[in-house]
Amino acid sequence: MTRSLSSPVDTTCSEGRLLMDRRQMLGMTAGLFSTAFMPNLARANTLGEARLLVVVLRGGLDGLSMLVPSFDPDYERVRRDLALPVEATLDLSGGFRLHPAMPNLHALYQAGQAAFVPSVGLPLQVRSHFECQENLENGLAGNDRGASGWINRLLSVMPRGEAIRDGRILALQSNPLIVRGSEPVLNWSSTWFTRAFDGLVTNLSDIYAARDRVMAENFALGREIDIRAGGQGAEEDPSLGSLVNGFLGAGRLLCSVGGPRVAVLSVDGWDTHAYQGALTGTLPTQLGALDQALQAFRGAMGAQWENTVVVCATEFGRTAVSNGTHGTDHGVGMPVLMVGGAVQGGIHGDWPGLSEAGLIDGHDLRPVMDIRSVFKGVLSTHLGVEPDLLAQTVFPDSAAIAPLEGLVVTPDAAAARAARRAVAAMQSPRAMSPFEQYRQRNGVLAG
Repeated sequence: MTRSLSSPVDTTCSEGRLLMDRRQMLGMTAGLFSTAFMPNLARANTLGEARLLVVVLRGGLDGLSMLVPSFDPDYERVRRDLALPVEATLDLSGGFRLHPAMPNLHALYQAGQAAFVPSVGLPLQVRSHFECQENLENGLAGNDRGASGWINRLLSVMPRGEAIRDGRILALQSNPLIVRGSEPVLNWSSTWFTRAFDGLVTNLSDIYAARDRVMAENFALGREIDIRAGGQGAEEDPSLGSLVNGFLGAGRLLCSVGGPRVAVLSVDGWDTHAYQGALTGTLPTQLGALDQALQAFRGAMGAQWENTVVVCATEFGRTAVSNGTHGTDHGVGMPVLMVGGAVQGGIHGDWPGLSEAGLIDGHDLRPVMDIRSVFKGVLSTHLGVEPDLLAQTVFPDSAAIAPLEGLVVTPDAAAARAARRAVAAMQSPRAMSPFEQYRQRNGVLAG
């Protein structure tokens, strides 16, 4: 499953700067956006309370700093100046420990509501931000420039009338490949600037109503979504930062009546080539921000937290060996983090070890599992997606990739699947009996 790599490690990361510059440009010019096919937020859902948030950690997370394999005899030898003292870390299970910047995540783990898959990999292992992010989001064995995103394809296989489908997908902060495709997408972004005053909003609404009905409808829907995401019209607190505000908005929208049930959130800042830091520094600060954001999301979800799975994934891991600038370079093996009331807590999957023979090219953590196995495990159990749909539509040509079992606590998964089949059957044209055909042919009304 894992390919050995012989290309040199990229230490300049010019494409990382291009990605950052591009997203900064989009962030400066993009406002609240919605398509012409948004759901009616006032309508209640009737099936399924499952919620799914996929968090894309862009830049390549150094998993060995977040999930510390202190039991591995080669850990300190490989990590050198980036090795975390065992006594400073937080105990998990199986010998793994957690970075001390994430106390809220530690509490979730102790409550059985957080899980790790320590070493997974993409089908395409090339150490390129562009290529690997595309592969992570298209869900294919390789890259196809015309491919849609796997989250969008997920929506396409849900029956009409299903809460997940009718609520649409929510894309937060950007419109990444993972949500692009034929299915409509709802977009919302947190912002640092002051909201427009009510008079301006009213005037714009009147202008759109007089000149462009579709724009008027979208503007009204966008305003309603923004109010819901901001907490019933409350201004966002700039002191919390865009990351926490983004997670808060996601939680408020995901738990709203008739709102989206599946959301994607992009988080930048994980490309740590220089001065990464061990206990303090760039990466510990970023881990602490993510910890606070996940805690804020949990609070925003309220009672729906019990029905929620959050999956945090990155495009590649980083080198197990630190570089000459006290950082790490593009690697291969990476962890997946899951939190939520519906998560089966613990460590799932195997550990390849950090011995020189076990590493790829002597410096990269070796994946022991295809990341699509993790995604399939969540979708099959949490959302009740049929195996053939996962293998043929959501992740095409992936029949050989088995779902990772035991990630989600859902005792009634079979009942959920049966309910979805019933909805689909009710909405499919039913063959008429010979007697019904006679009545229709001769204009006989049913008595």
